[in-house]
Amino acid sequence: MAAVAAVLLGAGVVVGMAVQPDETTAPSGDAILDRTAEQYGEADSFVGTVTVDVTFENETDRVERSARAQVQYLTPDGYRVDGLAPDRIANTTVATNGSVVWFDRPTTPPVVRSPNASQSERLEQVNVTAVVEKLDANVSVTNQGTATVDGEETYALDVEYTGPTELPDDERYANVSDRLDDIEETNLTVWVDTDDDRLRKVEAVVTGSEGTVTTTMRFESFQFDVAIDESTFRPPSDRQVVSGAFDRTNYETLAEADQAVDFPVTEPAVPAGFELESAAVGTQGDRATVTGVYANETAEFVAIQSEQNPLARIDTDGESLSVGDETVTVVERGDMTVLFWEADGRTYGVAGSLGQDQLAEIAQPMAVAD
Repeated sequence: MAAVAAVLLGAGVVVGMAVQPDETTAPSGDAILDRTAEQYGEADSFVGTVTVDVTFENETDRVERSARAQVQYLTPDGYRVDGLAPDRIANTTVATNGSVVWFDRPTTPPVVRSPNASQSERLEQVNVTAVVEKLDANVSVTNQGTATVDGEETYALDVEYTGPTELPDDERYANVSDRLDDIEETNLTVWVDTDDDRLRKVEAVVTGSEGTVTTTMRFESFQFDVAIDESTFRPPSDRQVVSGAFDRTNYETLAEADQAVDFPVTEPAVPAGFELESAAVGTQGDRATVTGVYANETAEFVAIQSEQNPLARIDTDGESLSVGDETVTVVERGDMTVLFWEADGRTYGVAGSLGQDQLAEIAQPMAVAD
């Protein structure tokens, strides 16, 4: 969702579509957005649901992505996001209490990390309060009148963003940043409740030479100043947690990632139509993990090569399969298949929803002994 916030904060002028206000009685757009920022900034806590829909389309292609999550905030530093949909993020939690960040997935123990600068920045990007504050500080707003959103009366605000226009390098949501390398037109509309100034909807339409990305965020059932216990933002105490403090650096190619580590990194056998979405090096102490994410329009797979064992938390009670020179373990997790093995003191793996046979073909070059 951080990439979505990046789109919103990188947007510009939009053409209005609402009932025109009576300028003698209607509040100005700037005044409305100021009140919205105050509403979120002064709240001791809030809880609500955010739904995000992203569509990329041009003359030949249309790609849609959607996500839904519950967000909770507790002043001053508690923030929590619980994934609801799609299935691949359901029951997944990312949270912080200001001193640690923790991640919890259904199939693995919670991972606790001390937030580094990059992780703190990403948490700030998905914090609704921070997004509203940055938006309010860097825009010129026109109130285009009232419009109905999800049965509620709202002010429709046309927004011209006047802050930095650079988009962060962020591969995590539909590869939005890569779609917007050459921005030709940006439009942003914000809908704010006429009764209590809360956000109801935000829509960004960004057009580049390769097509148009439309990002819509809906803010549902938000309640402010509700009682939330501090334990909500602490790692679970009834289960074993794993320390995972590490630094992460993204690279353009796997070859660049190879130059950043002290062991040879092998390119997997990438199927036709798949492209490298991201290459990252994560380090924990003096041990490094290289992760490559590859995708086409409908599927993706991950290739891991590591000096530690990032897959150690996976239940290894799976079947064995010969791939290249190695005997690998195959584990099924919902609609995802994981193939992994150890060699030369390192751990290797590929994972995705492509099926065991295709993943074995992808892993073949990685499983050849030196």
